[in-house]
Amino acid sequence: MPSPLLDRNGAFTQPIGQNEHRVARMSLASVPAYWLYDEPREQRFPDALHIERISARSAPRDWRIEPHRHQDMAQFFLIASGGGLVRVDGVEHRLIPGTVLLLPPLAIHEFRFNPDTEGFVASVATSTLTPLFEAEPALGAVLSEAFVDRRGPNDAGTAELAMTMEAALAEFGRNRGSRELALAAHARLIAIWFARIARSHAVANSGSNDARAVLVRRFIERVESHFHTHEPLDAYARDLGVTGPHLTRVCREVLGHSAMRVIQGRLMIEARRDLVYTRSPVSQIAFRLGFSDPAYFSRFFAARAGMSPSEYRAAG
Repeated sequence: MPSPLLDRNGAFTQPIGQNEHRVARMSLASVPAYWLYDEPREQRFPDALHIERISARSAPRDWRIEPHRHQDMAQFFLIASGGGLVRVDGVEHRLIPGTVLLLPPLAIHEFRFNPDTEGFVASVATSTLTPLFEAEPALGAVLSEAFVDRRGPNDAGTAELAMTMEAALAEFGRNRGSRELALAAHARLIAIWFARIARSHAVANSGSNDARAVLVRRFIERVESHFHTHEPLDAYARDLGVTGPHLTRVCREVLGHSAMRVIQGRLMIEARRDLVYTRSPVSQIAFRLGFSDPAYFSRFFAARAGMSPSEYRAAG
């Protein structure tokens, strides 16, 4: 009997959060962390790059990948055919042929692929990319946030990226001399391709070895550890040795949006995670995120999500 989630062409017809297979709400701490999905956390893959076809891991699992995250690893996806849905930190995105998807470390994500979806997923340890970020800090800035870009199957850049990932897959499947060096080179080339796409996605472009990108990356790292304290922007800027207006201007140049949006966006990511993946009351989520007034948190959330926290949870 056909699944009620699929149309006659085998495509998913309902959001992830509205189907009968929805995962029960859990604490964020219980969202599993893997190196590779459904493999023991301690079983770290030994290569600089792990790359496989999407069907290799998804088809045996009925095209469903449940909520999880990766501690010290970024993932780069290219959908060649088929599609489906992905939820990243509580936000759902449609996948079509020609979609590229970047998942930075710790992003909580789950997939519902249409049957027979094909493409690539490259998993890269952050240590593999560190030399790249040191050589061109702008790459670290633009690859620090998840993004989904539905470029379409006829995009020339997507076709070149597909060839790049196909070559990486061929190298991964062989045991030739200097294999680890070759895989590291492929991993960094894939990261550069995604950084180029991310820059155009964010309507931003910064120069190689640009001090602006170094500043933005330091700012993002500080936001990651302090967003729940609600430090004013000037405090972030002072700690970074610049003024608030300068930090805002540099963020606009590198990321395509303001410094305040970086802070607020990080709060929204955490709020969505809690609303989707935990049973915590809205008031408790507000306090955990540093809001002294749950009503103000609800207004803050609604202004950015277009619905209240309770409505968002019910819809998800």
